[in-house]
Order: sequence, then C-alpha cells, then structure tokens
Amino acid sequence: MGIKKYLAIFLIMSLAFLMVACGAEEIEDPLESEEEIVENYEPADGGTLKVSVTRFNTLNPLYTNNYSLFQLQHLIYEGLVTFDQNMNIIPLLAESWRIAEDGQSIQMTLRQNVTWHDGTPFTAEDVIFTVNLIKGNIRNAAGTSVFRPSLQQVSDIREVGDSTIHISFSRSLSNSLEIMTFPILPKHLFEGNDMNKINSTEFPIIGTGRYQLKEYETMRSIKLTKNNNYWGQKPYIEEVQAVIVPDLEAQLAVFENGDIDLVKPISIDWAKYTENKRIKVYEYVAHDYEFLGLNFKHPLLRDKNIREAIAYGMDRHKLINNIYLGHGTVVDVPIYPLSAIYDEASLRYGYNANQAVELLDNSGYFYGGDGNIRINGNGNPLIFNLITNKENILREKAAFFIEDELEKLGIKINVEILEWEEYNDRIRRGNFDMVLGGWELSYLPDVSFAFHSSQIGGSNFISYRDEVMDELIEISLRAPNPTEKQQAYSELQQHIVEELPYISLFFRNGAIAVRDKIKGDFKPNNYNLFYGIENWFINTKQ
Repeated sequence: MGIKKYLAIFLIMSLAFLMVACGAEEIEDPLESEEEIVENYEPADGGTLKVSVTRFNTLNPLYTNNYSLFQLQHLIYEGLVTFDQNMNIIPLLAESWRIAEDGQSIQMTLRQNVTWHDGTPFTAEDVIFTVNLIKGNIRNAAGTSVFRPSLQQVSDIREVGDSTIHISFSRSLSNSLEIMTFPILPKHLFEGNDMNKINSTEFPIIGTGRYQLKEYETMRSIKLTKNNNYWGQKPYIEEVQAVIVPDLEAQLAVFENGDIDLVKPISIDWAKYTENKRIKVYEYVAHDYEFLGLNFKHPLLRDKNIREAIAYGMDRHKLINNIYLGHGTVVDVPIYPLSAIYDEASLRYGYNANQAVELLDNSGYFYGGDGNIRINGNGNPLIFNLITNKENILREKAAFFIEDELEKLGIKINVEILEWEEYNDRIRRGNFDMVLGGWELSYLPDVSFAFHSSQIGGSNFISYRDEVMDELIEISLRAPNPTEKQQAYSELQQHIVEELPYISLFFRNGAIAVRDKIKGDFKPNNYNLFYGIENWFINTKQ
C-alpha cells in the first residue's frame, strides 16, 4: 500500500489552551490545544525512531521469551514466511511454496539475491542449520529454543535444488506454513568453535532484515541503522534506537517523559494518550482471550440448556463497554477473529434474556419459595461458585458483572477472588464450579489444549470430554491444504458453539501509542507491533 497524505494541526486558540491547561491529565504539550488546518506531508528519508525494550536474558531470537525484544527483532531477522496484520501467512525469505497433496511435506523456493548484514549470501544451508538448531540436533549448542514445540512434527529438511528446500513432517500438518515464521540465523557465524556464541553475551546480531546493528551497549541500548542492501522495500526512517529499561512500568515512564516515541500501554485506559493531539493511538485485536469456564464434573453444568442460558444471559457488549472501555471484540470461539479460518457464523449468542429464561424453563428450573433463585423438581438450586484471580481489577469487576447479570435470570453466583497461587491450585484440583480466566493464545491455531480429552487433568481443567470434539480437533490439525483446513475449522467452530464447553467472552484489544512526529500507515498486531514500518517516516518533503 502506498504512503498516504497526512493532516497537521497548527491554529492556536488562547481560550482552548487555557481550558486544556487547567483540566489536563494527559502529557503536557503546548501545542495539544491547536485546531486543525490542512497541510500535506510527503515522506523523506532520515530521522530516528526511539523505542525501548525490557531487560532480557539472551539476544538469540530463537531462545528469547522477552516480548519487547521479540518485537524489535522483527526489524533485524526474518523467517521464511510471516503473518500479515490479520495473522494470515505472507511470503518473506521464501517467495513461494507448494504443499504436498497429503499435507506431509512442503517445498519452498527461497528468495534470490538476499544477503546477511555482513554481506554473506543467504542460502538454504542457513535454513537447514536453523531448523536443526531449533530441534536440538546441533552438537555443542546450549539452550532450548522457544520454537522447538512448534517444529516437533518436522522429520526432515533438505535442499533439493537451487534455492529450494523440502521439509517433511511426521504426519499431515495444517499449520505447516504457520510454523515457518521462526527467524533464520546465519550458519557461517556459528561454525566450529563459534557455536558457543549461540547462547552467550557474544551472540552476533546479524540478520537479513530492514535494519542492522549499529551499536550494542550491554544492557543499556541497542542502536540499529537502515540496511541499504535490503532485498525488499527499504524504510524511510534511518535509525531505530532502543533503550533497555527494567520493566513495563519503566517503558511507560520513559514514553511519558518524552524519551521514546512509541510504547505499548499495559492498561486499557489509553484515553490519556488519545486526548493528547501530539500522540496517536493505533488499536488492534490482541491474542488475549477471556472466558468463563464451566466444570463438567458439576451435574447441573452438564445440562446444555443451562450453559446456553448463561451465554444468552450475559450482555458481553455491555461488559466490554462498561469495564474494558470498549476495548474488546466479542467471540463465541477461541479463534482469532480476524484470521481467514475464523467463521463469522460461529457468533451466535447475542444477549437475549428472554431466550435464557425459556431455556431454564425447558430444563425445569423455576423460582422457589424465596422467589430469587431457580430450583428444579429435585430441589437442586441454580447456585454456583465462580473463582477468579486477585490483582486483575478488570477481571474482578467482570466477575461481579456476571454475578449481577445471572442473578436477573434466577441463577445465584458466589464470587471468590483468590490469590494467584490459590486460584491456580483450585483450578488444578478442579475445585470450582465456574472459573473466570483468560488465555494468551498461540499464533498457531490449535484448541486441543483446552478441549481435547487427552488434556483432562492438565490444560483441559474443566474436564470436558466429547468424542466428536476430539475428532474435529484432529481433523483441523491434520488438514492437508488450506481449503480443507478452513472447512475443518468451520465445522470445529460450529461444534464448539453447539457444545459450549466454555462461555467465550471476548478477545481483548491492544494498542500502541506513537508520537505524532512519526507518520505513516500503522498496522500493528500482537505478533508484530512494527508491521509496515517501511511506510513510516519522520522527515518530510516541503
């Protein structure tokens, strides 16, 4: 997408300035009260983008689990493929591919004329080396890659022609492209005695990306400069400087002090940034999925009418607007709602109190003597305990919101707010009726951890067991091609909304706050906050 023209604000009004100065809680800026006039901007090369990362244990992109460093490394390293803003696969170092009909192998054609930052040509050997390093097949390589679980089904990788690699899997694999997003390392820098650099402070920061290392000051800063030999579209911004700070709170502090240009807020209340005319906020759907889990060991919760009544009886849009300030996306399944495999038809349980009442009536639950709680003919009242964790104020408020919503239906909820250790222990032991929680879902679509019967006693802590669900999950993970994958996930999602093992609430939204001097076409997502950075600019042509 080409660069768009942008608007600026320049006409100062003294009265407006006085009003803002008296009541402002946002970052002070003498220009934030200006009114709009139109001025055109055209991008020009140059400028420095200032960002931050939190302290990390390793610079190796295959080993780090530091989210902020992972984001910065998108500028330095590249995978065979990557995710676009909607988490769909697009080419990167592999320019094309062909998936075998049985889904058990993939042949990828590598991009030509790509060089590492030190000028060495990128080859298939680099890919083969990286895969073997991730799988733990390289001798004398210390440490374990965070990408190892995703490559466990890779059985073989080899070069089969000029810049062509063939990757085999132990079974058909629907996520064969998604698992190829790992960053590629240069083999020539780790041969022989240099293998000890893999997980050491001497790790060489050399990639194929748009930016290359200019200077690394140990645990103080990382400075990058534009890679003028980059194979694709080169960025306008000349340098990226990342200051290393202790934690997430420190990241916000240096942003609010004006020392960096971009930050990811850790709270949903980013209104203080949107009210500042010198700061822009770009929102996206994150991978943080909130849910109400129902314990299938409880006989009443095995009644699907009750589960559906709970789903219909909660106004999730109201929950998002009142508690999460509108920063959420309602779903009925734990599938990223912007991805190609998400089935919009899976969104079924809109707020409908009348439907909820009818379902409870159909299951024989009517108001008892006190008139507040529904009870059936066997004397079983609709009373459940709901646990959630302390120090998550939003989730605590959501728990009491759910209590109020279900009370209107004649369902009594006893909310328990627990310390983190007790909360997890209660979940592990299955000592709950309902649990309000959340998952940070993987970038690889896979719901087996939550719903497959093989995970009962582990991540399937609601003890849900259904042979049809197990079969549909297996089909979705083994679909041999994208068409069958989409069909399999559509059927899986329809079964999830039919069965309702979880009451899905929503995906939380995330955001980045960016100083207005940084212009361009911003398309952040949870995977890559810097997505589209080649279209950002600081300097402008007059």
